[in-house]
Order: sequence, then structure tokens, then C-alpha cells
Amino acid sequence: MKFTVLAILAALFVIGCGNTAEGMKEDTAENRQKSAESTQNVVEGAKAAGDTFGAATMLTPKVKVALEADKRLNLPENLIDVDSTDEAVSLSGHVTSSALKDLATEITQKVITEAGSKQKIENKLEVKS
Repeated sequence: MKFTVLAILAALFVIGCGNTAEGMKEDTAENRQKSAESTQNVVEGAKAAGDTFGAATMLTPKVKVALEADKRLNLPENLIDVDSTDEAVSLSGHVTSSALKDLATEITQKVITEAGSKQKIENKLEVKS
């Protein structure tokens, strides 16, 4: 009788361990899937943040180069500062005419469009004769 009880207990133990092992495999697979999904979400979030950061930081030098490349704007009497955020590209400083102020806006808009960005332009340039 003792042998039968021990055999039954041993069989239940083996079955229980088998179920536990199978459960652990399922839990591991489920956790692996959740971890992969979480990692993907983090990667996508970081990429989006990097894209936004990159767009604003890369736009400033592109606008500056484009403005400096124009002979009418690249004169000692004109001073144009450029700052970019996710929302806007700001032009500040001074130029010698309203036409040059408008030209700076046009050039900046062209750079924004070519970069595929959506920033608005804040032209704070003063006209100084």
C-alpha cells in the first residue's frame, strides 16, 4: 500500500512538474512577446523624438547657409540671426530694405519646404536704412 501511495504521489509530482514546466514555457513566450512590443514602442518613440529634434536643429544651419548664399542679403550692413524650434523658424536682426526682409522670408520658406518641415516663419527683421 505504501508503494502504491508513493507511486501515485510520484506520478502526481511528475505531472505537476510537467504542467509547471509547460506553464513556464508559455509564460516565457508571453513575456518575450510583451518585451518585444515594449521595446518596439520605445524605439518608435525615440525615433519620433529624434526626428523632431533633428528637424529643428538641422533647419537652422540650412536656412543660414541659404540666406548667406544670396548676394543681396550677404552684405555687412545686413545682420540676420536664425533660430528654429519644432513650431517656427525665427529671423531676427536687421536688413536695409523691406524687399530684403521679404526675400529672407521667401528663402526661408523654400528651405522649410525642401526639408519637408512644417514650421511657420516668424520674421522679426527690422528695416534699417
